[in-house]
Amino acid sequence: MNVTDRAYALELDKNDPLAHFKSQFVVTDPEMCYLDGNSLGRLPKETISAVNNLMTEWGSEVVTGWGHWVDEAQPTGDLLGQAALGAGPGQILVCDTTSVNFYQLCLAAIHARPGRKTIITDAANFPTDRYILDGIAKQFGLKLILIQNENPAVATHERITTQVLAPYLNDDVALVTLQVIQYRSGARTDIKSITDQVRALLVHPLLVFAVFRQLFQ
Repeated sequence: MNVTDRAYALELDKNDPLAHFKSQFVVTDPEMCYLDGNSLGRLPKETISAVNNLMTEWGSEVVTGWGHWVDEAQPTGDLLGQAALGAGPGQILVCDTTSVNFYQLCLAAIHARPGRKTIITDAANFPTDRYILDGIAKQFGLKLILIQNENPAVATHERITTQVLAPYLNDDVALVTLQVIQYRSGARTDIKSITDQVRALLVHPLLVFAVFRQLFQ
């Protein structure tokens, strides 16, 4: 059977061990081939129940619920860290929106290095993150460097490596922020090697790895 035949594709679907997961998501148009899983994926049916339950609980508690809702960021972060990130208790917080969190974290990193004026990210980084960094740079008179990793001559599949990053590093760098996974190519950054490289050269700079775009959008 030819791999381009429809019958071949149907046979693969029939024997796919993950096929049963499809029934767990809201599918209104079975003919639609939806591939945008890195951003706004299909709605899980369990999410509908979870949100409704949350609203019911909050509605019955009204203002008295504040006593425990205010502390939910850490236990929720612990669950996420354990299930998806391999992080320990107290290392992850879930709060605000991804963009607000990113802005606050980057600003804290930059203010922690007041003598440094350079921000480094890459041209293939998530657009919202680049807009935020551009705004921060303009607001505080900083220099934003975009590594042109969309150019195959600079990086393979947009992937940032220590070799790609090295020419941009100097003692004026306040912040290096990269994605763990490039949202278009799927290339994965070696977080440990990049972190070790930047720390060794810049003496404790601050790095922000944007993992949440792939996880939550």
